Amino acid sequence: MINNNPVLDKVLINQIKKILLKSDKLSSQILAGEYKSAFKGTGLNFESIREYQHGDEIKNLDWKVTARMQSPYIRQYKEERQMTLLLVIDLSASSLFGTEEKTKQEITIELASILAFLAIKNNDKVGLMIVSEDVEFYLEPKQGKAHIFRLIKELLTFKPLHKTTNIKKALNSVIRLSPKHSIIFYISDFLDSSHYNHEIKILKKTQDLSLVSIRDPKELSLPNLGFIEICDPETGHSSLLNLNRKVNREYINKLQSNHREVFKAEIKKLGVKFLELSTDKNYLIELQKFFLKK
Repeated sequence: MINNNPVLDKVLINQIKKILLKSDKLSSQILAGEYKSAFKGTGLNFESIREYQHGDEIKNLDWKVTARMQSPYIRQYKEERQMTLLLVIDLSASSLFGTEEKTKQEITIELASILAFLAIKNNDKVGLMIVSEDVEFYLEPKQGKAHIFRLIKELLTFKPLHKTTNIKKALNSVIRLSPKHSIIFYISDFLDSSHYNHEIKILKKTQDLSLVSIRDPKELSLPNLGFIEICDPETGHSSLLNLNRKVNREYINKLQSNHREVFKAEIKKLGVKFLELSTDKNYLIELQKFFLKK
């Protein structure tokens, strides 16, 4: 559908430009080197032949040229740098939650934009997959700032058809659609309690997979607010809860905490790279640490 409202269009364009400028600046000044170091190319291309120098690896000797020239020569290779970054973004209803300056979804969009800029600055392609109960949108990997503009626009304007999350189903689509040897960032709050260990194991064989969890602190520690109506944004189910009662707060908080610890233990057991972010903390610092750790 075409939006004929020039005011809304102008607001949207300004919002996209603001995110573009911020992402471009941050990716250039802070994270560019870390990204390049963290993600290596998938192979080597032959570049040239030169005379052997002390310290060169013997395995790179070109025996035919060495025999012909009667002195050692080695083959030089250049890293095949270009890769594909696939951003798998969970925009189900729970991503709209937020009690800090920004919601989980706003942090998600900023983070995705920065990762996209880091990729194109390193001559990598970038693709986008928006997921909820199913894959609702797929943007094929390409290069260029115009492509990043489209990617950010889709993230800002997309309205998912489903409120719920199905990570297992989304991962099966990632397996089917992602090019081999891709860098995959799956960004979600991972509230889905289904089991998807098998799909992660498959992806790990051919892809560089990272799971990025974004949560709000109030999800893990309900405050003393008296009677409140709690509504699950993904199921629509609501109930009245008395948070004045310490036992209620502790029960809900324990459920959330246990779910979180079980999830993290499973991810660690699978050997998957995991970045945990919170809406009340600087995600750039945590992202930088994550790259350095890789």
